[in-house]
Amino acid sequence: MGRIAGLIPKYNTGTPKLDSATIKHLLGAKKFVQDGFFFLENEQATAKLGSLQIALDGSIFNAEDFPATNKKTSDAHRILLSIDKIGMIKTLEKINGQFCLALFDSNTNTLWLTRDRFGLSALFFTSFNGLIAFSSRAKGLLKLPAVSDELDKKFLKATAAANYRFWDTDSWLSPFQNIKQLPAGHIVRFKNEKSHHFLFTSLAVGNPRKSQKATSEEYIYLFKKAVRQRLQVANKPIFSLSGGLDSSSVVSMAQQITQKKQAAISTVHPNELYDEQEQILDVVDSGIVNWTPVSISTPDIFEKLKRVYSSHDYPLPTVTWLNHLLLAEEASKLGYTDLFTGLGGDELHAGEYDYFFYFFADLEQMGKTDLLQKEITAWIDNHNHPIFKKSKDVAVERMSTLIDPLVPGRCLPDEKLLKQYQNLLSADLYNLNELLPNYTISSSSYLTSHSQNELLLNTMPCCIRSGRENCNLFGMQEFHPFLDTELFKFMMDVPAEQKIKNGLTKAFARRSYKGLLPENTRTRVAKTGWNAPAHEWFSKHHKNDLFDLIKSRQFIERGIYNIDSVNQMIDEHETIVSEEKSQRNHMMAIWQMVSLELWLQNL
Repeated sequence: MGRIAGLIPKYNTGTPKLDSATIKHLLGAKKFVQDGFFFLENEQATAKLGSLQIALDGSIFNAEDFPATNKKTSDAHRILLSIDKIGMIKTLEKINGQFCLALFDSNTNTLWLTRDRFGLSALFFTSFNGLIAFSSRAKGLLKLPAVSDELDKKFLKATAAANYRFWDTDSWLSPFQNIKQLPAGHIVRFKNEKSHHFLFTSLAVGNPRKSQKATSEEYIYLFKKAVRQRLQVANKPIFSLSGGLDSSSVVSMAQQITQKKQAAISTVHPNELYDEQEQILDVVDSGIVNWTPVSISTPDIFEKLKRVYSSHDYPLPTVTWLNHLLLAEEASKLGYTDLFTGLGGDELHAGEYDYFFYFFADLEQMGKTDLLQKEITAWIDNHNHPIFKKSKDVAVERMSTLIDPLVPGRCLPDEKLLKQYQNLLSADLYNLNELLPNYTISSSSYLTSHSQNELLLNTMPCCIRSGRENCNLFGMQEFHPFLDTELFKFMMDVPAEQKIKNGLTKAFARRSYKGLLPENTRTRVAKTGWNAPAHEWFSKHHKNDLFDLIKSRQFIERGIYNIDSVNQMIDEHETIVSEEKSQRNHMMAIWQMVSLELWLQNL
């Protein structure tokens, strides 16, 4: 729909004035509409009713559930009519969508800011000189007077210290000290000098379903509904296709709904270890897509990141999101406006490697020792990996570090992962206690709790924003059907034993997709994963660029990293890659370091 921004006086003293260049910066848009206190990329994103004025960014998937004056009533007007009738909270609880909105009451001089449950749309805010300012872009607020670009030290620590999944230990945190991010599913209300914030709704879990047949039928109904609702608001969609279960099921369901071939796009690599063409072609050959491959051989990582980071609020957390950036760029060149993905499918269906350990913990907690032994044996047999060794001892050891055996459903932070690269950081920067994720969401099931933590706290927030920022750069919108409120609540009710079975992840989804997907896709165990040979890029094609970066005066004087430790890590990485050793290389840590430094250089 279009990005939004606003500038509201704490006291009712009239509409603040800004020059057009500042407003464009606030929005990150070439054109804008000013309507009172609000600045908008799209004039359909605002509406007025008496003293109330609303600005809306995003899409409302169930807009037909809200009142309208006629068939052409905008989503913003519908939401405002509902707020006027039943109030803010009840309206927000009804909305299924990806959005952020601002509501201003000129009579009471009250501003409400809110954001969807998954944080699919972004919203940042700050206050200065008797004003409250907000924007869909954090960097947009930096052009306002008296708003400093000083970095938040906690953000810097979290970003530099560890794996990407631990960025959101503080959901209010933005990269900048004087700018706050509005957390997903929250409202913040400003009235004069006072502010109040609260969670407007909870993505609560219920009780496990009993009938497997009923759950499969209901799942397909909800999944189909989620895809259809997003297709209805999309203009010219294209589907990101990896050949895996999640992305394949989204495009297959879209084809079933429309009875038309869908446009699909994929990244492909000359390195066979990272190329997924074989899996993708199973879907392509089924006749449901028109496919565009985007070949990625040796992209100029450094130059590409330098160009995009002038607009990105955050650095890209992994090389996966470079793939995504190149894919979104090509899709935009082809004239598409909406990118559909399978994001969230792994977390919803228990599809990642670590989910086995939470599943084993559930079985042990329930006293199902025979089934536990059977599943561990099947896990070992089905998932032979040269680096990630499988054994009963490994399973027991990992369970002991990831769950609290005394509290059913309580998951623990992976401190081993957090401490892996602590030696890289300056001693005064690393503080483990500040980096530990806050696991406040729980169920009686360890696996369900872990799914919720991943979807709402750990992995998913940074994935969502990376995809959103990449697409925004090219004027595109991104849709994730698996990140749907109804589908989420349903899947959190599905027992762990239905999600993992006979040593296979996503068992429930595999069973439900029978007849929807090609059988090779539905039953495939091995999956490459959406990644890229960045370990080779850093050790071969960009080796000189990497050394230039770590030897640069800027990098050294920032004092974030211990230079001796960085050099030692890179040397070890070179040895692992060149000698093709069966151990994990340091590509993730190198990427994190390079990505952060290039982002800092472009502030």
